[in-house]
Amino acid sequence: MSAPLVSVIVAISRATTAVNTQTGAAFASTSVTVTDSTGTPQAAVILTGKETPMPWAFSTSVAPGTGSVTATDLDVNGAALGAQLVQTFTEAGSPPTFFPATGISVTPVTAAVAAASAVKKA
Repeated sequence: MSAPLVSVIVAISRATTAVNTQTGAAFASTSVTVTDSTGTPQAAVILTGKETPMPWAFSTSVAPGTGSVTATDLDVNGAALGAQLVQTFTEAGSPPTFFPATGISVTPVTAAVAAASAVKKA
């Protein structure tokens, strides 16, 4: 049985200063590939800055554990610009669910039952 997938947001940080491209062609997009703890890369997502509700971000689902995200800037011809950016991550998964306390009852018992019960103090 495989672990349940966890929804995550992948967001790319952009530089605040523009630079000339190495190819001379205009920048067009960033290709992003997520590889989770299963080791299988997901299909690349192409980001253009026009994503909603947040530019340069998308949601996906990953298996809990260690994975990586690889981002490659592309020019209008599809050629890579600069070096790939690789970021590792560890997704612990969703916190376990619990059943909250909803009430308290006090019930008389015999001395033998009371003695057999272990008492935990906070």
